[in-house]
Amino acid sequence: MGYTSFMIRFNSLLFLTFILLAGCSSEEPVALEANSADQYREGVHYVLLDNPTTVRDPSKIEVTEVFWFGCNHCYALEPYIARWKRDISSDVSFIKSPATWNEMLKTHARIYYTAKALGIEQQFVPAAFNTIQNEGRMLTGNTELEYYFRGFDIERDKYKSVSTSFGVRNAVDQADKRMKQWKVTGVPTLIVNGKYKVSASRAVRTDQLFDVVDFLVEKERN
Repeated sequence: MGYTSFMIRFNSLLFLTFILLAGCSSEEPVALEANSADQYREGVHYVLLDNPTTVRDPSKIEVTEVFWFGCNHCYALEPYIARWKRDISSDVSFIKSPATWNEMLKTHARIYYTAKALGIEQQFVPAAFNTIQNEGRMLTGNTELEYYFRGFDIERDKYKSVSTSFGVRNAVDQADKRMKQWKVTGVPTLIVNGKYKVSASRAVRTDQLFDVVDFLVEKERN
């Protein structure tokens, strides 16, 4: 590897490290302040949003995760999401909403919604996390993405058509709008029914996020 190529790769890794540290929620508690559900408190374990947003299906209690494929905490949360989803009641829905702070994240939001529109979300999400987190490939170049989707049996023309479609562009715009309305400053962040914001903090560990979510879901039922 030549010196120039080495420096390009080195600087790319430095940039990725900066983005990971800046964009991901990283505060972990030294001690959990709540030992039972009735002790979860507004302003400590969750935030009541100043301007609640409407949900897509008013018949369900909507839980939304704001995430980024490049966030290691989001990656670590995936097994907890899978377990939680297996046990949720029929009156609860779960939605992923990608973060959109900059052009890199908007590209990742676009490929997420492209995969969703193509019906390959279930395979694509763990694969994209693995590619970015474990292989160090950032999945931002157009040619790279065309080849990447070929791995899911999506031909180049189909990928290009869907990824540039009005539906995908609008989905990214709506995700950006929601993130600003919720004043999301780090990921992963969980929004319960458009009213409550839950993030990893000194009071709530990543593995305890869904304990707080369950508390807020029950609060909405009552």
